[in-house]
Amino acid sequence: ISKIKEAKNNLQTEYETKLNYLNSIRNLKKSYQSISDDDKAKIAVMVPAASDTSIIITEVESIALRNSAILTSVKIESSGAGGQANLAVESKENKEPPIGIFNQPPPGVGLVKIEASLSSVDYPVLKNIIKAFENNLRLFDIAKISFNVKENKALLNIYSYSLTR
Repeated sequence: ISKIKEAKNNLQTEYETKLNYLNSIRNLKKSYQSISDDDKAKIAVMVPAASDTSIIITEVESIALRNSAILTSVKIESSGAGGQANLAVESKENKEPPIGIFNQPPPGVGLVKIEASLSSVDYPVLKNIIKAFENNLRLFDIAKISFNVKENKALLNIYSYSLTR
């Protein structure tokens, strides 16, 4: 009889655990359904479902042109889902990434590293370009800026993100 009670208690505990899990899934579903379609569309623009490098190049070029700079080159490196790739940010002082940049993005988020070389850049133009990246609807994080005043050139290391699942 004690083994029957013990088995019943184990089954009851397992049942309650699975019921709690089911309730959490239902709550998550309700939360997702409460998000408006407009908000879902905004999220899709900020962190797109796939990393399309042609769109990123177009956006970077558009930002440069709107600010009277010339995009001389773009180098893009995409990593897979978070946890699969560990991109170190270039920093001579330490190996920690700047605040706000994921060294290892969360699961389901891909990291895209963009290295943009610009010419015809003076200080006010560089400030406007940085402001444009920071105010862009798509998430862009500027990790490093190299500015050559004599040659009017700038090199920007930028990170962007995409959903991988």
